[in-house]
Amino acid sequence: MNKMLIAIGAVLLIGLSIFGYLKAVPKPASDNAPRPRAKIENPAFDFGEIVFGVMATHTFKLFNNGNAPLEIKRVATSCSCTTAEVSKKMIEPGQSAEISVRYDTKAMGSGPHGVGLQERIIYIKTNDPANPQVEANISAFVK
Repeated sequence: MNKMLIAIGAVLLIGLSIFGYLKAVPKPASDNAPRPRAKIENPAFDFGEIVFGVMATHTFKLFNNGNAPLEIKRVATSCSCTTAEVSKKMIEPGQSAEISVRYDTKAMGSGPHGVGLQERIIYIKTNDPANPQVEANISAFVK
């Protein structure tokens, strides 16, 4: 009889412990929680064939498809021959910003590293929790 009471007590204690744990575990944020969503329209651009010495430029559009302001924290490029500037650091929901990119073909020199197929990446760090870094790409065949 004592063994049966101890077993029942143990089962109740374990059950209450599990119930208490499940109540204490935080629930994930609602899918309806306000959050920004970064999206680059046409994230790849090919200049085609360009002549060495040319300054090539292109503008990308970065959209906020979310329901909270999108903050652009940092913009960087994969090479010092490429610069990128953003038109605004804060993008309201449904709005966009422009990322102006300049690729200086002279910056790599006319040697083997400066001609032929060239590919560069533009990194945009944001406060989008699902996609904190978005990327755009440029390419060109430098002659």
